[in-house]
Amino acid sequence: MRVVSIANFKGGTGKTVTACNMAAELAAMGKKVLLIDADPQHNTSDFYLPKDAGEVQTLYDLLEGIADPYWENIAVPTGREGIDLLPADMQLLLLDLGSIVNGSQAPLTARFADFLDALRTDDAFDYVIIDCPPSFTAATVAALLESDDVIMPTRVDAFSRQGVTELIDQVRNIGRAARGLKFHALITMHDRTNLSRQGEALLRQSGFHVFRTVIRACVAVGESTYAKQPLREYAPRCTAAKDYEFFAREFREEVRLNG
Repeated sequence: MRVVSIANFKGGTGKTVTACNMAAELAAMGKKVLLIDADPQHNTSDFYLPKDAGEVQTLYDLLEGIADPYWENIAVPTGREGIDLLPADMQLLLLDLGSIVNGSQAPLTARFADFLDALRTDDAFDYVIIDCPPSFTAATVAALLESDDVIMPTRVDAFSRQGVTELIDQVRNIGRAARGLKFHALITMHDRTNLSRQGEALLRQSGFHVFRTVIRACVAVGESTYAKQPLREYAPRCTAAKDYEFFAREFREEVRLNG
């Protein structure tokens, strides 16, 4: 099972769109995917949670230790084959307050690690994809400590690239990089301007892995979020839909070759 966090400390870089479409593309390849929403804004949950889901347990419940002990009763079927969801809500903000008051978030990370260990033991999923907020929250730390990969969607402007650099620095501060966490940058919202081409060239000289595939700017991306459909369903012939398909395949090949 591969655990992947989607993160960047700069907002508006396409993290949620990337998480939702990566999950859809991997599922289309026959893989079992658990999509975890770690953002209190809960956009991924709004995108994939069925209207008739009723009362569900959330990542907050899991990290606080009040969720059902069996993962089968926590993961919510999305109605799309191969994709389950662990949703989020605004209560995730309480975890950060609790960590400040208690001075430690060790119990939270331990519960998250135990949850993932149960998934591995039961061979429940091929991929766990975690949509992280643009900040270093308690949920973000729990996700990064247990991830194999961090995919950093980024535009090629200076602020987005700074968000990538700050994320890497923060992860190194908690010591996870020494244990094999792999960093990958994914260029999003790419256009044909000279600025984009120059920014891409600079990013590729940065010293960490940048996917060959870039996600091109496309009107259908925004439209698909209103429709609550991954691009392969909403506009399968648009440029961004093809880009996300190629990106998912490139990621799988990168994992196969480099572990």
